[in-house]
Amino acid sequence: MAEAEAGGDDSRCVRLNAERARALLADVDTLLFDCDGVLWRGETAVPGAPEALTALRACGKRLGFITNNSSKTREAYAEKLRHLGFGGPAGPGSSPEVFGTAYCTALYLRQRLTGVAAPKVYVLGSAALASELEAVGVACVGVGPDPLLGDGPGAWLEAPLEPDVRAVVVGFDPHFSYMKLTKAVRYLQQPSCLLVGTNMDNRLPLENGRFIAGTGCLVRAVEMASQRRADIIGKPSRFIFDCVSQEYGINPERTVMVGDRLDTDILLGVNCGLKTILTLTGVSTLGDVKSNQESDCLSKRIMVPDFYVDSIADLLPALQG
Repeated sequence: MAEAEAGGDDSRCVRLNAERARALLADVDTLLFDCDGVLWRGETAVPGAPEALTALRACGKRLGFITNNSSKTREAYAEKLRHLGFGGPAGPGSSPEVFGTAYCTALYLRQRLTGVAAPKVYVLGSAALASELEAVGVACVGVGPDPLLGDGPGAWLEAPLEPDVRAVVVGFDPHFSYMKLTKAVRYLQQPSCLLVGTNMDNRLPLENGRFIAGTGCLVRAVEMASQRRADIIGKPSRFIFDCVSQEYGINPERTVMVGDRLDTDILLGVNCGLKTILTLTGVSTLGDVKSNQESDCLSKRIMVPDFYVDSIADLLPALQG
């Protein structure tokens, strides 16, 4: 892999050295960052990342954070950013810079269930996801453990269901179980019941190069069992970007998307006309980039970033020079 290019004659995916970074930032007002694998891994900040974001703020750049992880509320993510040294607004009346799939799923369901009296949804997900939904007036059932009841399928199918459930929402759920899957399928047998997935990430990066299964694995299980396709809220869906754009008033031509995944972060940037930077501190590798560039499949060839960095800390020389 050459420093200038990731492969072939494709001029995309050049290493973002200090000179290129200065030129890029001169034409940029807003930088949107993924979180897991970009700013932190698990509960540990990527070395140099807080300093890079502090320098970007000092240069007058507007920052936003777009995460597919639905396990925290918008406010909890904002607090994690502050705790790990990334700064951001604080205090009464301040608006978090974070746009997570829990928050954006709530906005989506508020739109789709307009006119429904006392809307109710079945949630395969966290208390944080339920909290965001309830904040916009959507009642939630199903959060928490739900073990199998009875001694076989007949008993499982007789477990009581909540009346008037209008959607099944699938997010990150450490309590995902066969009982929950069975209930989700039963709710979805009603054609008017929506199926919504927060995101399709197949794995979530943690410290020391470790991963756990992501929400996409759970969404696929529900889709397969119910024979339904979910409406996906998170990256690379344009809906989550529209949430940011409506609140921020973004000019795509002067905006950069920074992420660690080609199939979510970079593809979102491509779909929305943003400049894109891949950081190698998370999931995707330069080998993945080269494979996409050389693919015969157009859907893979477009998943190539404009630039790459080993870490977003690589932006510091351009910001301090």
